Amino acid sequence: MLTATAIALAALSFPGSGHAAKAGGGVDPACSVPDAVLSPGEGLPRLSARLAAGRPLSVLIVNSAKQASKPGIVGYPARLEEELKRRLPGRAVRTSVLSLPGEPAPAMVAPLAQAVEDQRPALVVWQTGTVDAMRNLDPEGFGMALQAGIAAVQSRGADIVIMDMQYSMHTAQLIDFAPYLSYITWLAQGSDVFHFPRYDIMRHWVEDGRVDFADEGDEAKRRSYDFVHRCIGQLLAESIATMIAPAVIPPAVARSNGTSP
Repeated sequence: MLTATAIALAALSFPGSGHAAKAGGGVDPACSVPDAVLSPGEGLPRLSARLAAGRPLSVLIVNSAKQASKPGIVGYPARLEEELKRRLPGRAVRTSVLSLPGEPAPAMVAPLAQAVEDQRPALVVWQTGTVDAMRNLDPEGFGMALQAGIAAVQSRGADIVIMDMQYSMHTAQLIDFAPYLSYITWLAQGSDVFHFPRYDIMRHWVEDGRVDFADEGDEAKRRSYDFVHRCIGQLLAESIATMIAPAVIPPAVARSNGTSP
């Protein structure tokens, strides 16, 4: 079993790569975050091999959301597809979504593995941790489920991105997300997996005054939701494009994305 102390020490021993997905390369300045918040991982070898073989960039997004995006708001999966197409011109890109409403990580592993088996995506984005934290479920059980899910995806030839929970000041005061965030960080660093830190990204935006979830007005809510989905789509697409092997991306595109040497 992994202890909380071991997780904390391991997290400190794996520094970031020092490359930020910030303004430039197609990310709006309003969406940008510093290196300390978001740094791309080492690479996406399985995805890069698929693209090098001329196969499409297929992305499966797995979440535990109970409902679709707010009316009138384009969700980040559609934004991600659009942004990846812009970064990889001429490449076939498609995204699909598997929603498992209200399911904690342990209950998501089997349907996640089956969906990867059936669809054979090049990349999986697994959103998890929210339900587990809300129910105060065993963090070690959560970590074991993450390990099982990661192994299931990688053994089927796909890369995986782990996306953690959303942030708001209100929920952060009511729910202890820290143990689950620690497990995600530790396991991602030791499993050839990119951790997309949505929680820290959104907290940065809130603390920087870019988005206000406290405003209950309908128009303010709409603006906040639109901002989050638009910017998550951009930052995730930028991170993915940065981690694709340079030989897969045409030189002119790589230079514009900031991925060339």
